[in-house]
Amino acid sequence: MSGLASASAQEVIVTGVTYPGTITDDQWKVFEANVAREADPPLKLKMLVRSEVGSEETMVNATRRGRVQLTAPSLTASTQAAPELAVLALPYLFDSVEQMDYVLETVAKDEARRVVAARGLVFLNWIDSGWLGIYARDALVEPEQVKGYKLRTPPALAAQVMAQVLGADAIYIPYTEIIPAMQTGLIDGGITADYPFFTGSIDAESKYFIYTRHAYDTGMFLANKNWYDRLSETNKAMLLTAYGDMVDFRARTRAYTAAEMAKLPQKPDGLATQVIELTPAQRARWAAATRPTHRLLLDKLGSSAASFYDAIQAGKAAYSPDQ
Repeated sequence: MSGLASASAQEVIVTGVTYPGTITDDQWKVFEANVAREADPPLKLKMLVRSEVGSEETMVNATRRGRVQLTAPSLTASTQAAPELAVLALPYLFDSVEQMDYVLETVAKDEARRVVAARGLVFLNWIDSGWLGIYARDALVEPEQVKGYKLRTPPALAAQVMAQVLGADAIYIPYTEIIPAMQTGLIDGGITADYPFFTGSIDAESKYFIYTRHAYDTGMFLANKNWYDRLSETNKAMLLTAYGDMVDFRARTRAYTAAEMAKLPQKPDGLATQVIELTPAQRARWAAATRPTHRLLLDKLGSSAASFYDAIQAGKAAYSPDQ
């Protein structure tokens, strides 16, 4: 890129919540390199991916209003803009990991584009945040153990309805306040994905992480629609893939997260976190206990969410293990 082209490049503000030295941090470098190489006309990236803009909810709102052009929030934060996305966070929505991956790469993309477009956003791609579980002072391996438990519940409606069905003492506090809330006893645990659990150092205050794996936080890469629609066709297409091959990235992220989670029980006394995988029987009881959340959520969100849910079910039916 020439000096003249660089000087005239349009500035693009990119926001995210990324910690140095993580796999996501490395992937942002891939994104920057792809944009530098492929953008035509050139784009000048202003990378604010270390929470400089504030919370994820703030990032999404800033993108909707056009103060930010690109953002990469978790699924939880994305539901604040498009509540129908909460369908993807319903507990035990999919029958297998392979089925889930198939649906995410087919019908779920189309549905995500539909619901965010109505909120002034463009869905570009998924950004993995990992499997959801419960961090806690106690080994909550059975759903009835959650009843009355002081549980930090994310703002996503699916999580709130799940906490309601389980009878938890649901408490909402911002993500940035989780650690002091655990230290003071305001909460005894919470719901989060595995990746932010260790990257955000929540593990330092949690004796257990129970891998309920009741949902998968895909996260997503979003653009302001008015801005995106004015881009050249080259740059529109480029941004759809600039973050990299998501099938490959998802596999690498899962391997990276599994390796990091395996280290948690090996930390020194007082800092170790016991990571508990549910047995098939325990998982079945969690699935049965949380099944009512599906109807409750759809009743709350209405016809657009029901269409999203129906598309997911059709995608599940279309999936074959031989694909």
